[in-house]
Parts: sequence; structure tokens; C-alpha cells
Amino acid sequence: MEECNNPLPRLIYLTSLQLQGHADNALRPHGLTLEQFHPLKIILLEGGTVKQRSLCGLAAKTPANMTRILDRLTAKGFIKREPDPNDRRAYIIHLTPTGKKRVNEVAELLASYLNKIMNNISGKDERCCRQVLEQISNNLGLISPKSV
Repeated sequence: MEECNNPLPRLIYLTSLQLQGHADNALRPHGLTLEQFHPLKIILLEGGTVKQRSLCGLAAKTPANMTRILDRLTAKGFIKREPDPNDRRAYIIHLTPTGKKRVNEVAELLASYLNKIMNNISGKDERCCRQVLEQISNNLGLISPKSV
């Protein structure tokens, strides 16, 4: 196997960009981007309804970024936003029947895509990669950006 000269963080970054680009290309005919699909999938997994604030945390998005994504999903008819009766500053997000149908269609497409990506990667290599990525994530949680 050929030695890779890219530092591991750069390789992770480049791979992430490539994954997102491929996924966005696959999702484009379905009127979605990966960034838009992720919250839809979370809403579905949460039973079709979720508070917007919770969705931000579950999707690891800032409130401003999530609002922008939800605006687009609302315009496409995939979600509805309603004011939270218990908090006038908050919203509850509902997946529409159209949104549910689209998530299910696209989830099958992405599952097939992920299977192709993982082709020829052994279970042992996948576990090793997972352990390394989890350790990097843990290390990032321990480092303050100011300490760099």
C-alpha cells in the first residue's frame, strides 16, 4: 500500500469534502442537499416532530444556520413550523407527508451510496478507523481553540 503524504487531519478534511460533494450530486435530482437531508432524517427519527432548538443540537448546527436550512425545507413543502405554545420564542418542526416520503426515498439512495463507499473495507479496518476518528473527536473536545 502506498504511503500517503497528506497529514491525517487534511486527509479527513478532503475526504469529508469529497463525501459531501458526491452526496450532494446524488441528492440534487431529489431537490435536496446533504445539509438539508440531515435535519429531515433527524425529524423522522424523532417521530416526525421536534423542537427547533433540539434539532440544532441534534444536527450540530447553529440556530442561524438551522433557520436558513428550515426556510428552504419549508419552501419545498417538506416541513411545517409552528409556534411552540409553551414558549413564544420557540418553534416546533413537523415533517409533512411529502417530506416523509422524500426522506424515505433518499434514505434508500444514501444507504446504497454508503455501501458502495465501504466496499472492500474490512470490518477490522472499519473498527480501527472508527476508533481513531472517535479519539480525534474526543481530543478536539479537550482542546480550547484559544490554546492553539
